[in-house]
Amino acid sequence: MIELKTKIHDRYSIEIKMGFVADEKKNHNDFKVGMWIFVPAALDINSNAFTKNEFYRCIKSNVRLITPHFRLEDVASADSVVFRNVMEAPEEELEYRIKLLCAIVKSSLRDTLSELETCPKAERPQRIGIFVDRCESILDRFFALPDSSIKEYCGEYLCNLLASHLFKTLRFDTDSERIKELLRKINSTREQRGYPVISEDNPKANRDFVHRQSVLKKMVDSELYLKVPKKKDGVIIEQASYSLAAGLAMLFATVVAWAFQRHFGNLTWPLFIALIISYMMKDRIKELMRFYFAHRLSYKYYDHKAKMSIHGKGIGWHKEGMDFIAINDVPEDIRKHRNTTHLFDAEDNFINETVILYRKNVHLDKNSLERNSLYDFEGVNDIVRLQVRPFIRKMDNPYQTLMTLDESGEVRAVKCAKDYFINIILQYQYADTTDYRRFRLTLNSEGIKAIDPVD
Repeated sequence: MIELKTKIHDRYSIEIKMGFVADEKKNHNDFKVGMWIFVPAALDINSNAFTKNEFYRCIKSNVRLITPHFRLEDVASADSVVFRNVMEAPEEELEYRIKLLCAIVKSSLRDTLSELETCPKAERPQRIGIFVDRCESILDRFFALPDSSIKEYCGEYLCNLLASHLFKTLRFDTDSERIKELLRKINSTREQRGYPVISEDNPKANRDFVHRQSVLKKMVDSELYLKVPKKKDGVIIEQASYSLAAGLAMLFATVVAWAFQRHFGNLTWPLFIALIISYMMKDRIKELMRFYFAHRLSYKYYDHKAKMSIHGKGIGWHKEGMDFIAINDVPEDIRKHRNTTHLFDAEDNFINETVILYRKNVHLDKNSLERNSLYDFEGVNDIVRLQVRPFIRKMDNPYQTLMTLDESGEVRAVKCAKDYFINIILQYQYADTTDYRRFRLTLNSEGIKAIDPVD
């Protein structure tokens, strides 16, 4: 199964989270995702102005294990498996298990908060009280663990995490004294242990707080992120094709030289001229054949491949590739999804776009994943971040002033937005299933304004 989520990450980038969930009944799981990006031709994004190297500078892919799923009550319970795993950890695994505990708490808090948002309002007060009790239980149980340097770092992270979710819970009950009481307890814990706190009148301390929070988050998540060192894919096939191109070019030059020598004899002017022309043609033939093979192979092979591993043990591999696709070569099913729901009907008749295809292929070995993991990991998340700065380089001003007459007949200047739309179609395949999702990215020269699903 493949799960997809999209969001705006910042002003100039979007994030697409792809969850590759392995089938428990299958050892080998293969997933394919095609991201079809339809860019207005006016933005001048093409193979001449926007190379593969530039595209890969704009795209960042982080592969991480899907956080093991635990309900918050299971984490906070007296017989919590997560806390027991930390208590029973050998010294060499203590850091790994404490970081995983914090990652699991983060996931459980997020899920519980989502449930609070969707539950009936009448049930919220009781649920909030239970939520706060469980947060306090986790806080107390964590700081009851034996002292260690990693516990202090993760303790600071946990205080920040719990406080953040408690403040979000205040949206549902702004006067909850129980939530504020636990927040005061967290602040007291911070002061006792020398953790930094947010101050209303100390900008430098607040800046340092934000920086520390970012570093601590990366430290905790580091146990989930997989090392995926990339290398070029299809190197042997590529070199073999280039050798074949050189061989065909040499065959041409040899045949020409042999034919002219047989007809004119040795060391004649016609033979001399023929040899020069044949060697000139040989180089051109070699380059044309190299281009032909490279172009044909690019659709069958990927640009990069990487092995995924946990503590040096392989659990699968990951490949990615990018190509510009001629509009006439776009498959019919993709074209069908693109040509539905235009902003207005006439758009279909004259629209001119450049098409980029970004492909991913992921293979997961379920047995190896289970064998080398403390918990039962469902699969991996591939978090793709696409930066759009190159797409906005040639955009017009973000607003245009147009004139109109108001109801009284007075001329008025109206400020109108000048937006551009990039359509993204995600085609994802697993087993015998192929699904599609389409998004419309709205942006102008100042950055991204929205990313909306299109039915």
